[in-house]
Amino acid sequence: MSEFTEISGIGANMAEHLIRAGFQTIASLLGKSPDDIYTADCFSQGMSVDKCALYCYRLAVHYADHDEQLPEGKQNWWDWKD
Repeated sequence: MSEFTEISGIGANMAEHLIRAGFQTIASLLGKSPDDIYTADCFSQGMSVDKCALYCYRLAVHYADHDEQLPEGKQNWWDWKD
C-alpha cells in the first residue's frame, strides 16, 4: 500500500496514478505543480485522464506543501475543483 492513501481523499487508484506519473512518496510532491503532475499522468497513460485526477493532485500537493495538513472544508478531491 502506498503512503499516498494516508492523504484524505486519495485512494488506492489515485495513488497508482501518482506512482505511474513518477512520484513515489508524499515528499516527492513538495513544490510540484498539480498541472504538471496531471500532464505527466496523461503522458504515462498515453491518453487524457479524467479532470478529477487534477483535483486530487491539487489536494495531494497542498497536503505535501503544508506539513500534511488540509484546510477545513477541503478534505475531498471535489473540494479542489475549478
